[in-house]
Amino acid sequence: MSGGRNRALIVLGAVLVLLVVGAWVAASLLTPKDQYEVRVIDGTRVLASYTVEELQALGEAKIVALGKTEQGPSLIRVLEDAGVREFTRLIIRGAGVRDAGSIVLTHDQVTDEVIFDVANRGTVKIVSPDMAWGDRVRDVTEIVVEGAE
Repeated sequence: MSGGRNRALIVLGAVLVLLVVGAWVAASLLTPKDQYEVRVIDGTRVLASYTVEELQALGEAKIVALGKTEQGPSLIRVLEDAGVREFTRLIIRGAGVRDAGSIVLTHDQVTDEVIFDVANRGTVKIVSPDMAWGDRVRDVTEIVVEGAE
């Protein structure tokens, strides 16, 4: 009889674990897209935070990169709006799910043709005509500013 009781407790425990995991997965899949943000950070200070809609309101640049037309706000425009006038380099960080998750850009590499392309899933990726496919960062979450003035 105790063997049956132990099995029942194990099954009950497994069911509870599956319910908790299922609830967590459902909650993360149902998270509204409007919670996605891109933050501009200088050290420990958040200079600005943008939703995709706020990024799009900053204007739209169009470029051709790897034979495809990409469009969205330029990185320079986002930095200007966040109050960044000068910097030595930037670290662009993303979710790191489908790419390396970060790229470092020097001041000289940041031109009007470096833009945030708005993806169909409601996030942005960093692209430019000079950026290799493997260097792109998708689902950008942070722009870390170094050497800001």
